[in-house]
Parts: sequence; C-alpha cells; structure tokens
Amino acid sequence: MVLVGCNTYKSYLINDDLCNFDDPIFNLKEEEKSFDMVKYKSIMDSVLNNGGRTVLLKDKDQEFSLYIYPDYCVEKTIINQDIGVYKDVFYDSLGRIRSFSNLHTYSSDYLQYLVFYNQDGSIKKFINYRKEASYPICYREALAIVARKKRRKDSITRLHKAVYKRGGKKYFVWDVHTKVPKRFGKGQSRYYKVDAQTGKILLKGITRVVPAEFVD
Repeated sequence: MVLVGCNTYKSYLINDDLCNFDDPIFNLKEEEKSFDMVKYKSIMDSVLNNGGRTVLLKDKDQEFSLYIYPDYCVEKTIINQDIGVYKDVFYDSLGRIRSFSNLHTYSSDYLQYLVFYNQDGSIKKFINYRKEASYPICYREALAIVARKKRRKDSITRLHKAVYKRGGKKYFVWDVHTKVPKRFGKGQSRYYKVDAQTGKILLKGITRVVPAEFVD
C-alpha cells in the first residue's frame, strides 16, 4: 500500500496535461499586445462619468472585464472558468501594453510569468514565478491532490506558494485552504501543506484564522 501511494504522488510530477500551461489563457496573442482605446472610449467615458470603474465587454466571442483608471490606463482580464485561471493585461492610456500575467481565482500568486513591456512593445523585464525546480508540482496538481483528500462537504477556496520548515529541513509547499460548512465548524477552515516536490501532504489541520473570502 505504501508503494502504491508513492507511485500515485510521483505520477503528478510528469502529468503536464493536468497543468494546462499550453492553454491559450497562459499565452499572449499578438493582437492582445495593444488595446483599441478609440473603439471603447465612449464606453469608458460612460463608466467613469457614472462613478464606476469596471465593465464587462464582449469582442469576437470573447468576454473580458475592463478596469478603467482615472487616467484612462486600463486593465483587461479574461478568465477560463473551467480551470479558474485568468489572464491579466495592463495597458497605458494610449493602449500600449505595459504588463502581462496569470493568476488563479483562489490565489494572488502569479502562476507563470510576470512580464513588463517598454513603450515600443519590447520586453523590459521578465520574472519567472513558475519556479519549476522548486515547484515541479504545479498549481492544478496541488489542487487535485487536496481534492482527493479533503472532506466531501469542504470546498477549496485558497491556494498559494509557501516555504515550510520542519526538523531543520525546508520544504517548498502549496498551501491549500478549504472552507468548512458552518454546520460542521463555524468560523473554521482546513489547511493542507502539499510538498511541491513529491505531492505528499506534509501537514493538515484546522485554523480559526478565517480569510475574508470565507465569510458569507
């Protein structure tokens, strides 16, 4: 039984199909490197004039959310609901791309890269947040591991990278939190520390430090 368990964990290390990093949501299309400010100017004016900042739009069968800053810089967000990942692209007031990144709806951690651009569209700075060497277990593999181990009524609501120290050793882990239904534990959440190298759950428990998104 122990050998079977180890093999199961190891299978996550090579299952790149589960990670979905080849999904279009992780890539920046050529046409996404600029934003048509003229096309959406009247909509942005209307939103700002009415005291708003965010508007949901549709273009070429693609829905996206647009956050409008007072200086008319814009943040365009496209989400893949199936895997909970969104693409975030920031443009200046002239519609020139300034940055690109991916995040998960459960997390504020960057999943792959954070890329900054110069005004001419060339790459100014490239930061790799994937950190394959430290986190061969990707975000979705960690979620799948916890989904199999969590209580059926609990729902996963939070995910982020962390470093866990135990017995003088340092582990790179995914911290995954689940929301406990009120009837089973009001004001509680469960946490799991998933070893990002092996997939083994190093620690699990209950905490009363409830993140804001857990509050109904």
